[in-house]
Amino acid sequence: MIRILDWLKERRISDRRSFSAYLESKDYGLRHRVMIRYRWRINLESPAPGPLAPDALARNLLREELGSVARTYPLLQSAAAEDAMNSVLNHELWDHEKRIRVEGRVRIRVSKPIRKEALQRIEGEMALRSAHARETVELSLLLDRLTDPALGPVWWVSRYADLQFAAGDPKEKVKSVLCAFKQLQETLHAAKIDQTADEKLLVRQKIEEVFSVVEDEESLSLALQVMNRTLDHLGVNGSGRSAQNGPSPV
Repeated sequence: MIRILDWLKERRISDRRSFSAYLESKDYGLRHRVMIRYRWRINLESPAPGPLAPDALARNLLREELGSVARTYPLLQSAAAEDAMNSVLNHELWDHEKRIRVEGRVRIRVSKPIRKEALQRIEGEMALRSAHARETVELSLLLDRLTDPALGPVWWVSRYADLQFAAGDPKEKVKSVLCAFKQLQETLHAAKIDQTADEKLLVRQKIEEVFSVVEDEESLSLALQVMNRTLDHLGVNGSGRSAQNGPSPV
């Protein structure tokens, strides 16, 4: 008789209920508005004491479980977020001590002002990415120009032509400008070498180890020429022995 009364009490207090919650989305500062329909059942077989406020406990469990899902979806992906949340609720949801089991379904609503704000954020992000990409291309082209042994100094002198040929000795000013360019180019050249793949440098080291045992001067000179052409094609401007200088003494 007691078990029947407990069962009737459980059925009475576990009627389907609903509440709304605002859960953080992946977009910082923007939240999903989640409409949650739920019900809970007390586990009479749990050895732990029954919860004093089972309805509040159920709502808290739902907020925590659904909140972790909501944070992984942007606001404009509300349909995907809703599917993911309902997928989570397809499994049994229990509190830590197995005192209460919660079931539920959710729907997500996005108001027009919030949707508009999310769209404006996306447009702003796309514009920022586009500007960053354009700046990256411009800097890459500038780097190529500055490191070009022929066009680099000409472009540098042309850039500061007004400064060079104003009052004073143009010759000394040209020397000063080209000296500044030389320092800049050495720095940029070192930076480009630092970006060279370690694999390419390893190739050069291994090849030079092989060449070090070649005793015939003519064969070594020819091999060095082939190696340098190959490494230049790979973009490796190392400091190995030059074919023009010939082999180093053994």
